[in-house]
Amino acid sequence: AVLRLLVVFALVTPFWSLFDQKASTWVIQAGSMSKPSWFEAGQMQALNPALVMILIPFNNLVLYPLLRRWGYEPTALRRMTAGIVYSALAWVVVGLMQLVIDGGHPLSIVWQVLPYALLTFGEVLVSATGLEFAYSQAPPSMKGTLMSFWNLSVTVGNLWVLLANLGVKNEAVTGAIARTGLGVAAFQMFFFALFALLAALAFGAYARRSRVADPSRLVGSA
Repeated sequence: AVLRLLVVFALVTPFWSLFDQKASTWVIQAGSMSKPSWFEAGQMQALNPALVMILIPFNNLVLYPLLRRWGYEPTALRRMTAGIVYSALAWVVVGLMQLVIDGGHPLSIVWQVLPYALLTFGEVLVSATGLEFAYSQAPPSMKGTLMSFWNLSVTVGNLWVLLANLGVKNEAVTGAIARTGLGVAAFQMFFFALFALLAALAFGAYARRSRVADPSRLVGSA
């Protein structure tokens, strides 16, 4: 059970690569966007917790019951797969916005509301669902261990960002990026979006073959 969950955690690490950069890469982008003089770029971060408080009850009370009514069961693994996809879409949007900025066209900071909404929706589908899924699938004696591995997946996700940032400091890499016609920031945004989409494909394929344990049986066997 633990090894099966560790594969799930490993495939979730690209999501954390994208999610945690909202406090760095997205703030830097916001700093180059037009906004009121009294508004600071970092204040856009307040959108995330506000949207979380809206989306969690919306999903539980509206979205999931509606999907079930249509004959589609939003299982934990399906929700997590969709969450990774939504996070990738958020980065496609910020990448397109960066292209506009790099082209010298002024862009309002209000445009960042869209990628924040997409990323937060992905967070609700991945983070909250992942914690619940890991806790329910782990044997009683391993629940604490699995929670520590879940937190470790966040660390690994941030290490992917570190490696990518080190890579773009290489002259050969920056030269290759320049030949694409994209700026470094825009290239990285699209790179991370592709990274997450590939992870979502792998996650979805694994989820289709993965067996989900009955939590009541795990408790009974303890």
